[in-house]
Amino acid sequence: MTHSHGNPLTVWERITGIARFIRFPNLVIVVLIEFLLRYGVLMPVLFNGRAEYMTSLPDFIIFVVTTLLLAIGGYVINDYFDQKIDRVNRPDQLVVSRIVAPRMAIKIHLLVNLVAVLLGFYLAYKIQSIWFGFLFPCGSVFFWFYSARWKQLLIWKNLIVAFISASLIMLVLLFEFFHLRLYPDYFSTVISLLNGVFWIFFGYAVFAFLVSLFREIIKDIEDLKGDEQYGTKSLPSVIGVGWSKFVVITLILITMAILTYVQIVIYQFGMEMLFWYFMIMVQMPSLYLMIVVGKAKKREDFHFASTLAKLIMFTGIGSMLMIYFIH
Repeated sequence: MTHSHGNPLTVWERITGIARFIRFPNLVIVVLIEFLLRYGVLMPVLFNGRAEYMTSLPDFIIFVVTTLLLAIGGYVINDYFDQKIDRVNRPDQLVVSRIVAPRMAIKIHLLVNLVAVLLGFYLAYKIQSIWFGFLFPCGSVFFWFYSARWKQLLIWKNLIVAFISASLIMLVLLFEFFHLRLYPDYFSTVISLLNGVFWIFFGYAVFAFLVSLFREIIKDIEDLKGDEQYGTKSLPSVIGVGWSKFVVITLILITMAILTYVQIVIYQFGMEMLFWYFMIMVQMPSLYLMIVVGKAKKREDFHFASTLAKLIMFTGIGSMLMIYFIH
């Protein structure tokens, strides 16, 4: 495969291209989130350090790999359908047709999904819940329809991406919950804790949903040129950049307001360290992001805002470490 300029691709260009193709930084974040949920929240809060009642580490690693494979399958099919738009928006970052042939992209998509579905049913067998296994083929089909059809549906595509981010968090809880049911005696002793754990997970899921949602809209503003050229309806192409910025700032304010409520609650529980962590590592960058979005004019400005939003997601999820140390 050669460069669009006719020059052969270097090994480094191939490696970075493949890393972009599978969204390597996003995959690292997924792994971190899932392990932080296991060791930062579930182990200290629900299992009180009693690892023998948790899913085994090999099974949990298989669970993480399964979610990664599903995500890769989603990214690959997304790039396959976005070839034309990416030629306009990201010509220097084009992977499908430049580094990976379109036919090969489809083969990769089918292969990783097949492995993910098989592993998903293996996990379902291990936790004795067959319907848990069906979540994975459903996820695979969901990603296909998102890339092929739903991406054209204005704000729906942003809501779907945000929903995927949130459901990833709840899936970890679901996996451990089904496994915990295999130990009825221990399950009955921790059932009172489940409500609290659910709300912790739900809080992180809402956070992931909102941050993903405003980040996706920022990315749509960044990609406006290509979307308009190929008639893809995005929020900025329909309501304009000004109103889209207003929506983004409103969503950031909602996120900050919810987090403020959470901070008040945790302060009342005496977790001052966590209160200040949220203030410095999440609230202040969010305030700065609002200013950045408000002033943004060029594509580079929105790219910076998108990166900052990803950083806020990272620091917000990172607060799970604090829960671990506090507990």
